[in-house]
Amino acid sequence: MLALIEMNLLPGGKRGVARQKGGRKLSLPKFEGLQDMVRGDPLVILVVAAAILAVAHLGFTFFRQGVVLGNLQEELEVQREDSIRYAEAIQAADSLKARQDTLTQKTNVIRQIDSDRYVWAHILDEISAALPDHTWLTSLQQTAGVGVEVEFRIDGMTGQVPALTRFIRDLEASPFIRTVRLQSQEQIQQGQRLVHSFVLLARYQQPDSSVIVTEPIVIAGE
Repeated sequence: MLALIEMNLLPGGKRGVARQKGGRKLSLPKFEGLQDMVRGDPLVILVVAAAILAVAHLGFTFFRQGVVLGNLQEELEVQREDSIRYAEAIQAADSLKARQDTLTQKTNVIRQIDSDRYVWAHILDEISAALPDHTWLTSLQQTAGVGVEVEFRIDGMTGQVPALTRFIRDLEASPFIRTVRLQSQEQIQQGQRLVHSFVLLARYQQPDSSVIVTEPIVIAGE
């Protein structure tokens, strides 16, 4: 059996659903009492308005927090990318500094080797320039030290005591030799004459850069 739904659209009319020929009727809830309560009580109106405002405020707060959260996520992503770039830059700087330290260390080693290379050349040249007439050497040896801290011993003979004094004075005047002292001296018979044997102790010193004169090496044909 088909049921017909009847609706009364006239003001003040009753709403309901009826079935044809004694069918069961369904009625919608009426809010007339609530409407009357709202119309008659200002406190209820205030509560309803406050509830509406609270809901609106919660919605706005939720929306604003969503916007703030989105901005924070974008800022966090930017900072993360900046952090990656900074980490790469720091790593490159550390690598460059390590290379610089290695080059500095190698340069210092080369300079040390280069500064020690001419120590004995300077010593021999200065001794040869200071050696007076009637004086000769029998031995020259290193006694202590390394590099520019070399200490050495000079054994020799001379036919005249003043020549030995002049030899010591000229060695002291050298910019490459210091602390020259006479360790021993004695008169000995050598063949048909008497000579004076002596032992000198001295140290090498690194002179001021103004004393050393460097000259370019010229190769023939260039």
